[in-house]
Amino acid sequence: MAQEAAVRLVRKGPVIDLDLESRALGRIHVDIDSVPEDERPGAAKKLLGASVLYCYVAALDKALEARGARYDSIDASAQVRAGSNDKGQGRILGIALNVIVRMDSAYEEVFDRVAKVMRHGCLVSASLEAAFPVTYNLELECTDE
Repeated sequence: MAQEAAVRLVRKGPVIDLDLESRALGRIHVDIDSVPEDERPGAAKKLLGASVLYCYVAALDKALEARGARYDSIDASAQVRAGSNDKGQGRILGIALNVIVRMDSAYEEVFDRVAKVMRHGCLVSASLEAAFPVTYNLELECTDE
């Protein structure tokens, strides 16, 4: 069964309104003229990184929950690497996800099982792997040690 998600973007000169059509995510409003020149590039790469990271952490959360593991926090970051392909066209070359799960050591065995599952990524990251590599760096930090 196919699922769909919609977003809407309206641009009027330097003003961009990105409506994620979600009560949870809301809208992003950008006035390019108010952003310093050196901070303007990279917004799309950041949105891509955020999308992959959000999906991966949501899948991780569900995988831990399904196995009865509770965590204190998940701290995650994404690095999106861009460059040129062999034709000189700008392309995403890879994404690295760095994720630290903080939880009691009593759940260490569950974490190890979940980590094996999470090597396959999530819906978004696994879909992107046909185009470029996605690296998953998933670590456990025990809070009771």
